[in-house]
Amino acid sequence: MSLTNAMSIGQRAINNAQLSIENASNNIANAETEGYQRTDTVYDSSCNINISGNSIGTGANIIAVQANWDSFIEKQYLSASADLSSSEAQYSYLSQLDTIFNQTEDDGLASTLDEFLSAWNELSSDPDSLAERTSLVSEAETLIYSLTSAASELQEMSDTVESEIVDQVAAANELIDSIALLNKQIAADSENTELISSRDQAIRELDELIGVEVISSSDGQTKIYTETGQPLVEGSETHSLVYRGSKSTESLQPGSSYDGEISYSGSSSEEILIEFVSTGADGTAQFKASFDGGKTWKQDENGNTQLYLAGDKDSSVTVAGVEISFSGGTTDHTKGDRYTIVAKSGLYWESSSGSLVNITPMTDSSGDNISNRTSGGSIAGLFKVRDDYIEPVLDELDDYASALIWEVNSEHSQGAGTEHHSAVKGTYGVEDQTASLADSGLVYADEIESGSFGLYTYDADGNVTSNASISIDPSTDSLDSIATKINTAFSGSLTASVNSDGELEIQSVSDTTFEFADDTSGFLAATGINTFFTGSTATDISVNSYIEEDFSHVNAGVVGSDGTVSSGSNSVAEAINDLTGSSVSIGEGSSAQSATLTEFMAAIVSEVGAAASKADTQVACDTAAAELYAEQQESVSGVNIDEELINLTIYQQRYQAACQIISVTQEMFETVLGIM
Repeated sequence: MSLTNAMSIGQRAINNAQLSIENASNNIANAETEGYQRTDTVYDSSCNINISGNSIGTGANIIAVQANWDSFIEKQYLSASADLSSSEAQYSYLSQLDTIFNQTEDDGLASTLDEFLSAWNELSSDPDSLAERTSLVSEAETLIYSLTSAASELQEMSDTVESEIVDQVAAANELIDSIALLNKQIAADSENTELISSRDQAIRELDELIGVEVISSSDGQTKIYTETGQPLVEGSETHSLVYRGSKSTESLQPGSSYDGEISYSGSSSEEILIEFVSTGADGTAQFKASFDGGKTWKQDENGNTQLYLAGDKDSSVTVAGVEISFSGGTTDHTKGDRYTIVAKSGLYWESSSGSLVNITPMTDSSGDNISNRTSGGSIAGLFKVRDDYIEPVLDELDDYASALIWEVNSEHSQGAGTEHHSAVKGTYGVEDQTASLADSGLVYADEIESGSFGLYTYDADGNVTSNASISIDPSTDSLDSIATKINTAFSGSLTASVNSDGELEIQSVSDTTFEFADDTSGFLAATGINTFFTGSTATDISVNSYIEEDFSHVNAGVVGSDGTVSSGSNSVAEAINDLTGSSVSIGEGSSAQSATLTEFMAAIVSEVGAAASKADTQVACDTAAAELYAEQQESVSGVNIDEELINLTIYQQRYQAACQIISVTQEMFETVLGIM
């Protein structure tokens, strides 16, 4: 019996050594395989038997091939890795943004603005010079190129981010499905370390896209949740991420019976939460607005919470660039009723019923993440850089261009060049030429005030023949009524009309010419009459084609009280040059800022530079944290070739020793058989 036991022990030892050699060989073969978890053979002593009154062991068995993996370290790693992926995605684009706005003394938007305004100073020194006008238009074209190029790069960057988000959401959903399938396979083969390694690697890849929380089950399967607690994988069941466009949701009070609908148009990088602060019907109830999920509320210029009246389409309000109105309501709004407007593409979690839960990343005014929204992973980083930097900077660039256009045009439109006009056409049109100027939809309609502008006419010899002051009341006057006023005041010498594009046109009759003067209403600049620039944003700003075709219509001076334009008149050129140090209003409504154009651009450059620098630092910190946990996990699960070679030598020696056990036992058997 004892020889049989010895033979059995030897056979087990050979099998154990062979399996251990195979395991070490597999470890060595997978030393460079990403996500591979080093495995060890786990030995356990076999049961003892009683021989001649003595308890004797029966050798050892390999009871498992066990993967080396520390779940606690992995939890820390996943958190750090998600943060790193987010910060890397942000820095990738912020560094590009910083390059676009990289300013030097002789290059950049600030420099081109200075050159443009300086060109007006040169013109003021020689206001009748064609050469100075030519140089001025050239500097204007350079400034325009700088603005439109920057805007184009920003828009292209925004489009690229959108495309990346779409691709990464699709990749995340593929990983979610893959993890669920691996869960199912592991449930059927719980000791398959290759499947477990593949699943853990897939979880890491998913975590890099959208930060996740992992909970392991006793059956070897795992449950995967978003950072905000929504399940993505539960065993073999899955929930998808959804990337979709503009959407609004409502959250009415339990007692609310409002049966109307909210409508909105436009887009915004802000997610707008509105909450009613009073009960009442459309047209009476008021609401407030928040851009950080209700953490803070938008304030007016006096620092008080800004309130808006809930009205219909004709009484809509604009919040962060989004026009909001209500329709169809036959009952009252209730205080506390809330609506969330996402006037942009967002990220959603899809429930089993198909409903969508908004998990789009959001930050407050301090840059801190808002709770209940995902914040880790590259998808979150892409949303943050889009909504917190690219789109806001593009909006600021548009505000800058809009202010530049308005300030230059408001001066230029009431000036005079070296040649009188025979025909002019506005560059801003309206959809309804009978609508009041205040409700006309003109880009600069809000700039029009009650006032007047002057018109002078001249004969073929340049002598003043007539003049009149055209009164403007934006609340009652329309483009049609202004045309009528001009036709009445200058019957037989000028004709005014509104063309099919909704633009005001003024033409002289016969050899008559004309000039504009003293516009206290802003009407000329708002309609694009006698202006230098066209457009209203950094994308569409341009030099008025009327000027490009004839530089004599670059206005340097003004019409005098006697109707003549004196040689050397330069007050318009000086006024535009003075914009170098003059504070102007930039932006709209309560968000408007008072600053010089140079100061505003410097603030944009500083903001972008600071954000890029902060992101660079964040990447360094997050990298250090992720590498620390990765190294700790690697020390547990990684393959060390030197150690595996030592193990191979040990297992070889065990194999040889086991073979020797068999050999010795066989000799003993033969000896015993020989005796018998």
